[in-house]
Amino acid sequence: MKLFTYFFLFLFSESLLARDVELSKFYNKYWKVTNKSIEYIKAGEIIVDSSVDNHKGNLQSFEMHVAAMHKKSCTKAIRKLFMYENYDDWVSFIKSSTYIKKNKLLTIKANHILLPFPMVVHIIVDRPKTPGIYHFSFPTGIFKGLIGKFIIIDHNSSCAFYAESHWKGKKTKIPNFVVELFSETLTKLGGELLFRKVK
Repeated sequence: MKLFTYFFLFLFSESLLARDVELSKFYNKYWKVTNKSIEYIKAGEIIVDSSVDNHKGNLQSFEMHVAAMHKKSCTKAIRKLFMYENYDDWVSFIKSSTYIKKNKLLTIKANHILLPFPMVVHIIVDRPKTPGIYHFSFPTGIFKGLIGKFIIIDHNSSCAFYAESHWKGKKTKIPNFVVELFSETLTKLGGELLFRKVK
């Protein structure tokens, strides 16, 4: 009996290891993450990293990476997470959110103590309905020209997410560390609040 139990545990642990390797390969294809980060992601943590740099010619650049996994299936998670019109009800610092399907235009008005001033963000983005790769861009605002993508995949009975964004343009009046702070903190907070809405 003990032999059978050990054999079962061995197969189970091998299965879990294979799943971890699969998940690690997915994220590391786009962004280098540690094994510890994978453990945090599996536990429901949203991992965010942003960096802002100055360049010659009065230019500034911004880059952000996000990794997360919801324990619900993608069918359930996607249906709820991309109900853009409800963001102002679900996320406290989003004061208004509208989506024009024809133009793929998401407009978000946000205000938070971490923001240097109230912001209006226009985003050209599809409304995802299935796992896949979705691109987005900022056509206006201080980060005009920002481009990015988010990728959604089924992972066993869960749903894995990865997103990245990149921008380079005329230097803003916002210090680098402030941009890093509010982008990381509010992205993580907003993601956590949205994830809680998926039941």
